Amino acid sequence: MKHLGTCVVPAAPKNVVNGRRWLLGRLEPLLGAKHSACEDSVLLLSETLTNAIVHGGGHLVEVDAYVDTASIRVEVTDEGGGTTVPHHVDDPHGEHGRGLPILSMLAKAWGFEQLDDGRLRVWFEVPHTVVPGTRGPQGAPARPRADDGVHGVSASANRHAEGG
Repeated sequence: MKHLGTCVVPAAPKNVVNGRRWLLGRLEPLLGAKHSACEDSVLLLSETLTNAIVHGGGHLVEVDAYVDTASIRVEVTDEGGGTTVPHHVDDPHGEHGRGLPILSMLAKAWGFEQLDDGRLRVWFEVPHTVVPGTRGPQGAPARPRADDGVHGVSASANRHAEGG
């Protein structure tokens, strides 16, 4: 996967918009302004970045974006210190708790990993098709990832996300 860059966002809810703009600025030149994968990726970034800011602890959150000919991968890494890992909250009348169901619906896969230094990385992958008449992004092979907390669009992934 080709690394599109890193954006460091101060951990305040008002800065989620900066992460959204940054990601859209990286994806639009590759896929086009109205590509559904751009819209889905920005929405999922908004959810995961907000969670990192609200639940992660620390003063900064890192966003990394990668792309290959079939997928967009976004990684959101907080500074650690939070007390929880991503989990499903079943409160249909609550104001919060809709982020992971949205992530499960739109991402082809998602997951999280607790890094050795205490930081938490949440990642997701969104499928895309290369816009006709353009050349797909080229890059080095994807770097290996730990497979703890990995979620796909399957019943077992949903059970894991719900703590089962």
